[in-house]
Amino acid sequence: MDKDQSVGEKDHFVEVSVVTTSGSYPSQGFEQAPSRQKVKILLEAAARHLGIVDTSGWVATANGKEIKIDLSFADNALSGQVEIDFGPREGGGGNASLVF
Repeated sequence: MDKDQSVGEKDHFVEVSVVTTSGSYPSQGFEQAPSRQKVKILLEAAARHLGIVDTSGWVATANGKEIKIDLSFADNALSGQVEIDFGPREGGGGNASLVF
C-alpha cells in the first residue's frame, strides 16, 4: 500500500467520543467509525455499553450544534476527532420566580 492510499483510507473514518450523564463511550479515548455510517449506530452502541435503556427524546450535539443522528458523520460535516454530547433535551423557559 502506498502512502497516498493509506491517507485516503484514513479520511473515510472519524474518531468519536460520546459523552452522556451516565458516562462516556468509549471509557477512554475515541472509537473509530466509518464517516458514512449513521451517527445513531454509534449512539446506540454507546447506550448499550453504558446501560442506558431509553434515549427517546435525547439530542446529540457536536461543536455546539445539534446534529441529525439519522444522517452520517460526513453528512453532518463531522470529521477527524469528534466529541458528541448525548442527552435529554434541556428544558427552558418557565417561571423563574421562586415561592417560599
